[in-house]
Amino acid sequence: MNAFAPDTSRSGAAAWDRRSLRWQVMMAVVAINLCAALAAMVVTIVNARRATEVEITSSLTIAERFVEETLERLADREGGAASLAQLPLHVSGLRHVRIHIEDAQGRVLDVDPGAHAPATDEDGDETEGEVPVWFAALVRVAPEGRDMPVVENGAVVGHVRVVGEAADEIAEVWHDTSDLAVLMLAVNIVVLVALYLVLGRLLAPLRTLAGGLNALGEGRFGHRVPVPDVRELALIAERFNALGAALNQARDDNERLNERIINVQDDERRQIAADLHDELGPCLFGLRANLESVHRLATRAEPDLATRLGERTATMAEILDRVQHLNRRLLRKIRPMALGHVPLGTVIGGLIADFERHSPGHHFQLAIEGLAERYADSVELTVYRCIQEAVTNALRHGGADRIAITLHAAEDGRMLLLRVEDDGVGMAPDAEPGFGLIGIGERLSALGGTWRIAPLSPRGTRVEMNVPVRVVAGDEARVLAG
Repeated sequence: MNAFAPDTSRSGAAAWDRRSLRWQVMMAVVAINLCAALAAMVVTIVNARRATEVEITSSLTIAERFVEETLERLADREGGAASLAQLPLHVSGLRHVRIHIEDAQGRVLDVDPGAHAPATDEDGDETEGEVPVWFAALVRVAPEGRDMPVVENGAVVGHVRVVGEAADEIAEVWHDTSDLAVLMLAVNIVVLVALYLVLGRLLAPLRTLAGGLNALGEGRFGHRVPVPDVRELALIAERFNALGAALNQARDDNERLNERIINVQDDERRQIAADLHDELGPCLFGLRANLESVHRLATRAEPDLATRLGERTATMAEILDRVQHLNRRLLRKIRPMALGHVPLGTVIGGLIADFERHSPGHHFQLAIEGLAERYADSVELTVYRCIQEAVTNALRHGGADRIAITLHAAEDGRMLLLRVEDDGVGMAPDAEPGFGLIGIGERLSALGGTWRIAPLSPRGTRVEMNVPVRVVAGDEARVLAG
């Protein structure tokens, strides 16, 4: 066996498996019917041959007796001698046999010339009338004949030869078989049409179930399929709907859990930011005030001491400036104190202005449109973090020179649409998002939002984020995840 030769059996099985279930069942039924038809044809031919042999033997026996009785009757009427010339008039019309009468000189006195001779086609082959040649060849039996002498006045004046002729029997079998075949063909067509319709009705719930599985794969866990009347399929549909309900409930639980985790994190950050602002801020302010007081007192001391105290107070002032700057950076990183106190657009403007101060030589473009005055803390902080992370990635990893930020509300006011585009080197096709974008994705998912990142042509990256919101006017404004 050639190891490199294609395995036709496997390829054939794979081609069969790729067909639809309806096609497989229909082809299986057709194959079974063809096998049954072939078996029926074999049985019909075997029975027809047996019946033809019996019929020919019986016809020969009857014809032989008939000829003998006819010869005896003619002999009695002619005074003991059979009239060979009158014999053809009395032995015509017999079925399944051919009778040949010859005189003593060998001349043939046929009973009915051509009446029992089988029909032939243009090539001289027997066609048995309307019977196909192939069918006649399958059913035809070996020819059988009997020879009877004709005696007149004690002398043999001729011979009567009776030969079995199966043409009539074969024609009867062919007509019966063809009629039965037509009937079976009609019945099979009706059965196949009915099977096609029934299978279509039975398989329709499976197609619906396949569509439902696609819906579950796309995350639409609220999708339900109708329950069919067929008991087995109804059980599958019910289990599918139960699975969809369980997945939907699990997703809702996960979203609530993620939202609670994010809210807890935001609360912790808010508390830390408040502590840094309310506790550390006044302490730093007090240190600066006392340091300035020490500096003023140092001017009254003797010159050498005043110089050393001035150097120390300058160093302490520099350290204090660094601590205050670090405190402000921590506040912005943990939670901008302006969130919740000023409009979101103003906070975003301040963020971009801060990027401009710390990233000279880069160009920033900010477009804000249609925002409400206030949103919930979770939504405002999410939008803030999304912009902060996207711009930071564009500067740090993308090497961008120009960054455009667009933020606007959807027409129905239930969605904030954010887009950040840059002209950097872009992302490699097989690059994985960093932890920052993964965290943003988790935050958006908790709020029921979506995001995607895509390359720009000829270079650059676009990050799109959608945050579902619902604004309630007034001081008690709330934004709920959609």
